[in-house]
Amino acid sequence: MDSNDNYIIPKEELKQIMKRFRADKKRGIPMRLFYELSGVDKARMDDMFFYDRTHMTELVQRRVSKAYLAWKNGEVAVMIRFGQKWLEWRKKPKPVIVRGYGLQVENGGIKLKLGLKNRLDYSDYRLDEQIKGR
Repeated sequence: MDSNDNYIIPKEELKQIMKRFRADKKRGIPMRLFYELSGVDKARMDDMFFYDRTHMTELVQRRVSKAYLAWKNGEVAVMIRFGQKWLEWRKKPKPVIVRGYGLQVENGGIKLKLGLKNRLDYSDYRLDEQIKGR
């Protein structure tokens, strides 16, 4: 585990991250396995994060935050054999790093943002969210 062991993502930020996470078809982990990793069942997770039907408890916030950070930091791998998928904890984390580029709104202007980034980091605001002022 890394230095973010005790870091808990704030509730509103976690809701936004989970919406982006679920919408990404190339996230690398089936939602069924993510539910298993976080220890929260599908119905409860959907009600809290995607349909806003129930209030998020601190326990769920901690569990989902820890599971997301473990996935993002490459501490967990999805293993596949004969069509079966399961999770395995890695001894040495391997985050998915890709060349990143994007647009960023600064002082009313749009600038190009280049560099390496974690492919599984959903905490950055998309351009349309930045323009709306979120």
